[in-house]
Amino acid sequence: MKKSIAAALILVFLLTFTAAPALAAGRINVVQENYYTIKEYSSYYGYVFARVENNGNKPIKVNAALLETFNEEGDAITSTDRFSSYARYLEPGEYTYLRMSSEMADISAPEAVDDYMLTVSGKSDLDQQCVRLECKPEYRENEKDGYSTYNYMYGTVTNNTDEIVYRPCVVFALLDADDNILYVAGDSLDSNQALLPGSSILFKISVDSDFVSYMEANGLTPASLDAIGYCIVDK
Repeated sequence: MKKSIAAALILVFLLTFTAAPALAAGRINVVQENYYTIKEYSSYYGYVFARVENNGNKPIKVNAALLETFNEEGDAITSTDRFSSYARYLEPGEYTYLRMSSEMADISAPEAVDDYMLTVSGKSDLDQQCVRLECKPEYRENEKDGYSTYNYMYGTVTNNTDEIVYRPCVVFALLDADDNILYVAGDSLDSNQALLPGSSILFKISVDSDFVSYMEANGLTPASLDAIGYCIVDK
């Protein structure tokens, strides 16, 4: 009996040991996601803002995403596989935010959306990587611009490398006091524009007025602004 137990333990050890190399890869994990139904003009749109991380030990590319919304009966209302405002390549331990949205022209109230499902997957890609750049974020509310006021997300991106970097990018995530994601947006320079080593550029993005109204109506209060500055380079 003791020999059988010992043999079983050895077998478990060998299976665990031989399976370990299969885990040596990048792994996309959605660590936070928030869904909002927002009315824009005459239609409702479903938005998801998410934070995803590479919990593996190899670089990985954020390769695909799918957002589906459902009614109370479990029937699909709409779906989309388009996503934006994200750092495309993640080294082990790195994270990015992303946003997805889909128009729901057939619903007449946000209560029609009973549930949603978000799926994000990665792909091994060793040809390119995102080099993280220094980025200092700042959030300003009710800033006057012409005859109107806006809530702006600012990000000063600095090239803290020794090389010229082309098309610097930024991803903003507006967070509440518990670090829940309220809003995500991103921007970038054109592909032929660059930052010299040590130089900086200021990005400025306004929070969509429909989201500002939604946050005010639902008691959602921005408390901080996170920002990721990066550029994509060939390895």
